[in-house]
Amino acid sequence: MPIDKSGEVVDDLNMPTKVKATSWRTAKTLHQIQILSCDLCDFVTWESPDHCAPFWRLYWHNKRGAEVTVAGESIPIRPGYLVLIPPNTHFSSRLRNPVRQLFVHFLVEPRFRGKVDAVFQFRATKDQVDLCMRISEQLTADTLTIRTSLLSQILVSLVLLKLPLNEWTPRFEDPRITRAVDSIAKEYPSKIDNTMLARKARMHPSAFIRLFRQCTGHTPLNHLINLRLEEACTMLHYDEASLDEIAEKTGFGERGYFTRIFSRNLNCSPAKYRKLVNVSNRLRPGS
Repeated sequence: MPIDKSGEVVDDLNMPTKVKATSWRTAKTLHQIQILSCDLCDFVTWESPDHCAPFWRLYWHNKRGAEVTVAGESIPIRPGYLVLIPPNTHFSSRLRNPVRQLFVHFLVEPRFRGKVDAVFQFRATKDQVDLCMRISEQLTADTLTIRTSLLSQILVSLVLLKLPLNEWTPRFEDPRITRAVDSIAKEYPSKIDNTMLARKARMHPSAFIRLFRQCTGHTPLNHLINLRLEEACTMLHYDEASLDEIAEKTGFGERGYFTRIFSRNLNCSPAKYRKLVNVSNRLRPGS
């Protein structure tokens, strides 16, 4: 609503509302956290040569016995610590002794632009330990309660606050790229036309693609593919739609092409990925 010189809000709808303020600040970047999965599991085996997915992972273990390896460096997951792994990080996992693992998979928008293949490990604060315990208790008592989701949101937020604040994309540095990203999202999952995007940005296509890569870390096509893969992963987590239906809805079109792109980026076929992460699969006896 417009504000007149006195600071009073002028209501265009002639509603009986008056608001006065001497100062008003609006956040320019609002990050959204989407919880994909929150699980409590007693692992006796947790071995994979290459985990990789376009979402964040947060791990909490009750005792020593597990480690992840990233870029040749082995990192033990210790009790009292939270391990945070950014999207698209390739890592392997190994278990020496059985452990109870609380883990959360989630997405954040806008994105974190830290270095590739990084793993963050933080000593948990008293509040974070309390949250982990409360989430574990909720999952043990009732897997349907909204409290689990809300507590997970709080835990994830507290952990993300420990990351360098200057490493988050400021939506984006160049307004031409912000408009281009918004245009891609608006037309999603349709194919993109680099020439059309460049024309809207009043740039030569080659210069536009260079600037897009500089601001986002990806070409426009790879940005669109990442959006499609994120939605595909979300559907594989929760949706019982067939792979053909997922391929069609996410814009890949043909199942073979979808499987090829998914496998190349995640080192895992969509069918195998679904078996690993689908919530309904975990609830089935013998899964």
